[in-house]
Amino acid sequence: MPYPPPNTFSEAKLDRDQAAAYLQRIALPVSLLDESPSLEQLSKVQLSHLEHVPKDTSPLHVTEDQWSGPNTPIKLSSNFPGMPVGVAAYQRIVEQNKGAFCFAVNAVFATLLRTLGYRVSELGSRAYKALGNDPRTHEAGWLWGSITHEVLIVDWPGSEERYIVDAMWGPWSLAKPIRLIHGETIQGLNRFEAYQVLHEPLPQSPGMPKPIDSIDGWTLYRRITPTGTPITLPIDEKNPTPGAYWSPLFHMLPISVPVLDFGLFHHYSASHPLASFTAFWLVTKLIPGGGGARLSMMYTEREGDDEKKAKVYVTGGEEGQGSEEGREVRWVPMQTVPMREFLEKEFDYKF
Repeated sequence: MPYPPPNTFSEAKLDRDQAAAYLQRIALPVSLLDESPSLEQLSKVQLSHLEHVPKDTSPLHVTEDQWSGPNTPIKLSSNFPGMPVGVAAYQRIVEQNKGAFCFAVNAVFATLLRTLGYRVSELGSRAYKALGNDPRTHEAGWLWGSITHEVLIVDWPGSEERYIVDAMWGPWSLAKPIRLIHGETIQGLNRFEAYQVLHEPLPQSPGMPKPIDSIDGWTLYRRITPTGTPITLPIDEKNPTPGAYWSPLFHMLPISVPVLDFGLFHHYSASHPLASFTAFWLVTKLIPGGGGARLSMMYTEREGDDEKKAKVYVTGGEEGQGSEEGREVRWVPMQTVPMREFLEKEFDYKF
């Protein structure tokens, strides 16, 4: 797609060969191209996508030519603007077996869904900045960031409902479609995950200035319970589990976003001086067949950190029992040669 793209709402699709390659990339049969859209198919495609395409900030820190050169230290925020924009990420995701972040991955995923026969609206959302906490009691309260996440609303001919679909949230993500119905509550991939969507104004703490003009949006919440406490639906809000609460993930407005506006959101997240994604190294994806278990690699600069290494760890799944504490911890030097070797072995990247 030329840049800047036309100032329209994206309806981009793939041709059959591109879609076939995409399905093979996420370990699904090409025969899906000849099936009719359905909730079962949508759920299968979303989950397999999350198990094979990582959320990945590495393009913000390392240029492609560095990967094939001599071993050099990886410096955060050194490759502006290295992250692919929108559907231009197809080559990186499908042909190179790599990941990216939401404004690239969800945009490309939307093209696959349209090719499979789905209707897709691409929306912007703002993330809750104190993830995993209870905004009613946490010192940050209802602390929302700017619009730094793309979300999809999906339906198809004959579907009775519309669904929130997200192929790139990362940790704490919902790996299933959820109906766009106020109060809809569903189980995640194991007994320790549950999610709820509410149609509401942007939740705010007391004393925060209210907008003059606003519309209600949709907030996606994750249920947090003490470690080792399974979640049973329906949840009795009048007699809740001690220590349990709903923690917001993101709030989105039901307004389709034009392609050019996504370019602005992308810039603020990936190449603006205040860009949040440039401050950390993150590569993370669900483990195939792991029931919500996730393999992650994380690094942020720390003062006095002479031996710079990224932490690799597993979270979630039935074994995690609702805890986000990392297990099976390993370390990878923040240098191009050992990092490339690790990404090739553990995430199947192609360089």
